[in-house]
Amino acid sequence: MREPEWTEQDRAEILALGLYRAGLCPLHGGPLSECTTPEESGAQFEADRSTCRARLALIEAQRAADDGKAPGPYAGARVWKLRKRG
Repeated sequence: MREPEWTEQDRAEILALGLYRAGLCPLHGGPLSECTTPEESGAQFEADRSTCRARLALIEAQRAADDGKAPGPYAGARVWKLRKRG
């Protein structure tokens, strides 16, 4: 007789993960219970902005590869990778 692929513990954990994820806002990833409350009485938020320098380096390299022109028809086939300097 084969062992089951999922144990009772596995099933309990995946169910708990699903319930947890169901309670998250699909837009910002925080709890739905915080971001969907009335604006007057609910949590208040501030937004901060930062730049992903890795993504910025990738965008700059992609633009340089096309000499500032619109990407060619094969641009989607390029494979790019990032590596940290130093």
